[in-house]
Amino acid sequence: MKQLSERVAVVTGSATGIGFAIAQRLAAEGARVLCADIDRDGLDAAVNRLQGDGQQVVGHPCDVSDAGQVEELMARAAELDGPHILVSNAAIQFEGLIEETTPEDWDRVFSVNVRGVFLAARAAIPLMRSAGSGSIINMASVNGFWAEPQLTAYCAAKGAVIALTKAIAVEVGRHGIRCNSICPGYIDTGMARRYIDVQADPEAARHNAEQMHALGRLGLPEEIAAMAHYLASDDSSFCTGQQFVVDGGLTAGASN
Repeated sequence: MKQLSERVAVVTGSATGIGFAIAQRLAAEGARVLCADIDRDGLDAAVNRLQGDGQQVVGHPCDVSDAGQVEELMARAAELDGPHILVSNAAIQFEGLIEETTPEDWDRVFSVNVRGVFLAARAAIPLMRSAGSGSIINMASVNGFWAEPQLTAYCAAKGAVIALTKAIAVEVGRHGIRCNSICPGYIDTGMARRYIDVQADPEAARHNAEQMHALGRLGLPEEIAAMAHYLASDDSSFCTGQQFVVDGGLTAGASN
């Protein structure tokens, strides 16, 4: 029997990038995965691809900043006898100096990156409590404790996710529910590429970003998915309230 057999996982922001890789990994490990994303076309393509690989995957469009839509997502998970695993991965990024960041920009980043995590946990916890256990995995970032210029809103939001993760963990641990966060470094996905592309010299920016990591490269979505699998499984049964940094040595210190 596969490690996650008979478990239902909800993965938000799973149409592309890290979210897709996590959905793919959890499904490969036996979980029935409910993929959620605001991008309906992208979601359909992702689900079709995973189903084509023989995985137990279904899709459900969802804007994680909308409380009603999140409740509907968890109701769908309940119909599948879950969720046992929640991966709150959906996020957006805004690049700009502080004085260039409008209140509307700030609110939009927080509505997805923090409110979305809160709403998903809020809706999932009663179902996990009834089941007697669960694993909540929130996607934070090294930017939650290691800041970069022109990412003020994103850094602040990811710092909030780290704090929210700890608060959830201490509140629900007695119900057998664990909550942890993953803090990736630069991962070779659309979000990282967009950030690099807005720099004055994108090619140089990518090279510099690679060299900032002790391993001399960007990470792969599959490497974050491996950590998500660990946190979703019983192998991490005594881990809760922690941030798991997967950053190729980015925040360990200067590498050149």
